[in-house]
This record gives sequence, C-alpha cells and structure tokens, in this order.
Amino acid sequence: MVGKKTITYGIIILLVLSASGYYLYQHAIDYGLEKPALILKVSTNLTDKGNPMINNVTFEQSGVAFFYKRADSIPQFPEVDANARLNNLNSAPASFWASAHRPEEGVFSLRLFFRDGKEPKKGDVLIIPIRLVSHTGAIQYKTTAFYCWSCEE
Repeated sequence: MVGKKTITYGIIILLVLSASGYYLYQHAIDYGLEKPALILKVSTNLTDKGNPMINNVTFEQSGVAFFYKRADSIPQFPEVDANARLNNLNSAPASFWASAHRPEEGVFSLRLFFRDGKEPKKGDVLIIPIRLVSHTGAIQYKTTAFYCWSCEE
C-alpha cells in the first residue's frame, strides 16, 4: 500500500512540473524558444461586376512557442488562403497553408506557421500567393504578395 508521504511527494512534484510548464509556455517567446509566424490581414471587396478581389494585404511578424502544433488549415469554402515560399516562387512551400472562411467581403486574418528548417532569416523575401476560393473550390481571384523578413528593423 502506498503511504501518505509518497502521495504527498507525488502531488508536490506534479504541482511543480505543472507550474514550471505553464511558466515556460507563457514566457517561451521571452527566452527565445519560439518559432516565427507571420500574420496577414487580407482585405477583400467586390468589383462592379460582383466578382471578389483582394484590395489590401498587411503583414505583422509574430512568433509562437516552439511546441505549438503547426499544420495546414482545414478548408472551409468559400475561403481566403495563403502559403509562403522563401526567395523563389518555384521552391517548395516554407509554410503550412493558412485559410479563413470568407462568407462575404471584409478583412480576414491569416497566420502563417513555418515548417521546421524553413524558418525565414533576416533579409529573406517571402513570396506569398493569396487566393480567394469559391464554395466549389474553384479559384476566383489570385494575387502574390512579397514580404522582406526583418527588413524594417
């Protein structure tokens, strides 16, 4: 039979591990334990003929804790979606697909997470194809945005 002392020590160890894990999660970015991410704000509207189009894209560098699960977004048509390539349009995608449901025109936020080993470095040019996809999965509008990583600093 397990004694009271063993149970008490077990509970104390679990509490210490939980508290330290929570602290690390909250301060991972402060300690440099982060993966880069890019937040895109995509603004859409309709043309005179009623076709959707992208009229503005803004960028914000961000980060996520290194143990954050990064994966492709699940499509929810109609949607706006994007991914990023590093320095060359013909290169393999450096990021996972990001998408947001687009029921009508407006501003949509996409967060691009980068694949392991494909994180951008200072001065890298991100080539970002952005698409508006219909409810049937057909591409309604496509444009390409360019962003220089850490060039403003």
